[in-house]
Amino acid sequence: MRWCRQKHCNACWRRLATDMKETPVLFGPDRSLVGVVSTPMEEGKLAPVACLMLNMGANYRVGPHRINVKLARQMAHQGVSSIRFDLAGLGDSGPPSGSNHFMTQVVLDVQAAMNLVETMLGIRRFIVIGLCSGAANGMATAMVDPRIVGLLMFDAYSFPNRRSRLELSMLRALAIPTNPAVIGKTLRWLQRKFSAKAAAAAAPADFLEPVSRAVIEETFHRSMTQLVGRGVAMFFLYTGTQHVRDRNRDQLGRFANEAYARQIEYRFIGEIDHSLTSLASQATFIS
Repeated sequence: MRWCRQKHCNACWRRLATDMKETPVLFGPDRSLVGVVSTPMEEGKLAPVACLMLNMGANYRVGPHRINVKLARQMAHQGVSSIRFDLAGLGDSGPPSGSNHFMTQVVLDVQAAMNLVETMLGIRRFIVIGLCSGAANGMATAMVDPRIVGLLMFDAYSFPNRRSRLELSMLRALAIPTNPAVIGKTLRWLQRKFSAKAAAAAAPADFLEPVSRAVIEETFHRSMTQLVGRGVAMFFLYTGTQHVRDRNRDQLGRFANEAYARQIEYRFIGEIDHSLTSLASQATFIS
């Protein structure tokens, strides 16, 4: 496809949608999971690997600023099929029918999506496009399912050292007087923390299950050792959200010296933000 001078404008994305097929699907044991399968218009162009696009936090399956839709259509144009879907209890998908732990249910949902794509297209190898929390969900599934051969870890696990944390705190503090985003975040936090309405609506103490940093680090190290050892391709992409800087794989912290860190692709792009807000950020991410 030929892009206009204003590369990746909305009109270009709409034209791209005419060069591929999109099929709404219901799947899972009780057909309560909702997704969209994107494929090339010509079946002969079908690549032997497909992409899985998961929810970013509690966001709808389209992703922030419809980035999953745009990425799926761009990949279909290049012959790569994908499925973007809502996990159980998110977006349009129904709640889980059982009482599984959240992560156990996530793995079951992702496996159901792979089963569907395999049935529809005959594809048995998958790459997870993991945005933020979607990266951890994809990694958990990859640990138990060898059909996942690649993971994009977008602003996912981060273990900055003391220098990096101090620098980040200073930059954020300096930005407060002039940065509307920082001011807005601060005001919303204060409102949530101290308003009477917030106090009345406070969740019970056992509503959340906090995970210690030590557990997160152990899980990350064990998962990376196993997945890289299995040959799973890993691409870590970090953004410059909230004035983050990166000098030498800072986001990996002490894990930057591990053997598996030498076998992953790592990139820091300070010009794009976590939510891929601008068209320029989206174009950079997709390219």
